[in-house]
Amino acid sequence: MPKEDKTITIKPHHFLDIIKLFGSGLDQFVPNTEYGHDFWKVGNEILESPHILLKLSVDNDAICVPCKFNDGSKCSDTTSVDSKEMSKDKWNKIIDNRLLEVLNRKNGDMISALEFCILAKEKISRENIFEIWKEKPVEITERRASLLFAGIDKYIKKYSL
Repeated sequence: MPKEDKTITIKPHHFLDIIKLFGSGLDQFVPNTEYGHDFWKVGNEILESPHILLKLSVDNDAICVPCKFNDGSKCSDTTSVDSKEMSKDKWNKIIDNRLLEVLNRKNGDMISALEFCILAKEKISRENIFEIWKEKPVEITERRASLLFAGIDKYIKKYSL
């Protein structure tokens, strides 16, 4: 079991991706051999330790460290945004900065996993989630919203006393 006093550096969207997958019914993550990142490891720590401290970052995080696309300072992978290819590093920074703004947080802020879920429940709405991911198709963001809100509720219910 992970120690509760451990700190994980994490991008806000990575944390929300973990919670979104938790909302889909996934209770444990397995390694991704294609990318070699630590999403599985960080995800399992977060699902097991609600009081684990998160250091919010728009730069490479604990998930990125072993990824084959981590060039040491940024992601060298690409993604499709509005039907155009874009640097995944640039896209992730756009999303993470929008999330930090909605959550009224700054790069480098510390918060526990449970507190992050409570804050997300309070600050992320069906309306502003479409603004955060405005370049993505509505049906993808709608699915993201449904699973994310389910995961937030499930996590809070599991760990709140």
